[in-house]
Amino acid sequence: MKSLPPVDGAWTRLASRAIRVILARQDMSYAGLSDELAKLGVADSPRAVEAKVIRGTFRFTFFLQALAACQAEWPHQWGEARSSSDSWEARAAMVFLTEMAGQPWLSWTMLSSRLLEIGAEIPADVLRLQVESGTFPTSLFLQCGTVCRFDGIKRFLDISSLNHAALMASQDL
Repeated sequence: MKSLPPVDGAWTRLASRAIRVILARQDMSYAGLSDELAKLGVADSPRAVEAKVIRGTFRFTFFLQALAACQAEWPHQWGEARSSSDSWEARAAMVFLTEMAGQPWLSWTMLSSRLLEIGAEIPADVLRLQVESGTFPTSLFLQCGTVCRFDGIKRFLDISSLNHAALMASQDL
């Protein structure tokens, strides 16, 4: 499978912030998150969890695992993924496709073009494969959510922060 190009730091910082928002709302430490992730079968030390969150380069599956581990509230439209017993990758794909379903006219090619406008060059076929396999990074979910107005993102980040990251990336073109 083709990999995605490197992501701008503004997007990884937003991914990091989204997890830290969850932790703050739930009054949970990295050690607490590590303990709760272990109950879900995700064995990462508190230090490894903290490093992953600080880098902001984690997959969307980790974001969903953190939501579940913290027993945080999920956006209502993600309910099917939350209650699913499928793999985390299948759940990640489910969330993304659920958000995209709000814009049924949107094709993978159109989404790829929209992403290009904010400096994210991702061929449509690579984008589709990453999403369908559930292996996409949280930063890609945030980028797509910004250009497509995914509703669920508003639970974790302000739209103005997403717009600012998109504006900064588009000016670097």
